[in-house]
Amino acid sequence: MRQKEGIYMTHFYIIRHGETVFNRKGRIQGWCDSPLTDLGISQAKQLGKELKNIPFDVCFCSTSERAIDTANYILEGRNVKIIPTKKLKEQSFGDFEAEKSVNIFKDGVSFPDGYRFCGGENHSDVIERVTNELKKIASEYPNANVLVVFHGSAIKHIVNALCPGFIHEKPTTAILVPNCSITRIDYDREFKLIEKPHLFHGQ
Repeated sequence: MRQKEGIYMTHFYIIRHGETVFNRKGRIQGWCDSPLTDLGISQAKQLGKELKNIPFDVCFCSTSERAIDTANYILEGRNVKIIPTKKLKEQSFGDFEAEKSVNIFKDGVSFPDGYRFCGGENHSDVIERVTNELKKIASEYPNANVLVVFHGSAIKHIVNALCPGFIHEKPTTAILVPNCSITRIDYDREFKLIEKPHLFHGQ
């Protein structure tokens, strides 16, 4: 932990959950849930080894089973409190939840504003929801290393807000924000992107 010119700097280590059953089946997974696969469990455990030397002060995660389980596997054997919060849930895809991705996004179809039109959340909704929660966490844990485990689409839009054009760098969320990838963001009155989503070389 460090302090800069009298300003408390919170360091967020943001993780996407491990591979799930719906990820493997190509189904849209927002507020609906599915368990981690054996690979997803292995990804989380391996990431825990990679992060073993980082002294986390606390962990926040989505209330979805896939995020809670990933957090527990990453921190297995460590005395780090895990706090689930609904504010870190994935973007809601409304009526598209659990549908096959290829059926919804076929022929280059995209939804540039999001999914409020079908009962879900627009991209701006999830950005506001998650950034407000991260600010709240930073106010409660100033000058801390905070592990945060949540979801691919939400992470994608947070990173794009800090680095415009990021969502166009690769064709899909799964490639932009792989399962158990890590994104680093610092906060000291404003957010600063330190590292885009990436996998450790050992994963």
